[in-house]
Amino acid sequence: MKREVLTYPLSEQQVRAELAHVVEFYLAKGATTCRVLFGFAWGNKYYPSNEWFEEDVALINLSAKVAEVEATGLGRIGSDDLYLRMDDLEFRFCHDSDIHISFITHHPDIEHFYQRWKGLGFKPAEWLKNEQHGPGTKVRDA
Repeated sequence: MKREVLTYPLSEQQVRAELAHVVEFYLAKGATTCRVLFGFAWGNKYYPSNEWFEEDVALINLSAKVAEVEATGLGRIGSDDLYLRMDDLEFRFCHDSDIHISFITHHPDIEHFYQRWKGLGFKPAEWLKNEQHGPGTKVRDA
């Protein structure tokens, strides 16, 4: 069953700092690329058709890529959905200014981000996702 760890709403500065931390964390682990999708609402104008798709982005260039798209006026991180896939984990920098990590199989990286967010006062919670009937069941919270 799909699970999700998410934060409470954050400031734009905090969301940007967490994007930078994700990049630094995975670069330190030897990752070189990630899969990115610009979701609602900047995806409406970013993609040439109504078919949105993930693209490979060099991890070292991710922040610059986000800044480049923001500079076009299509959207902003924290105000529009940005999906970042690292292996079996999907990070969503949400339009509600919170951050979600979705996964099926628990991974040690989840615990890193959960504990980090707890320490930063972001009040993380872990949920079992119920795709059919609402948000699901809370597993744990800070």
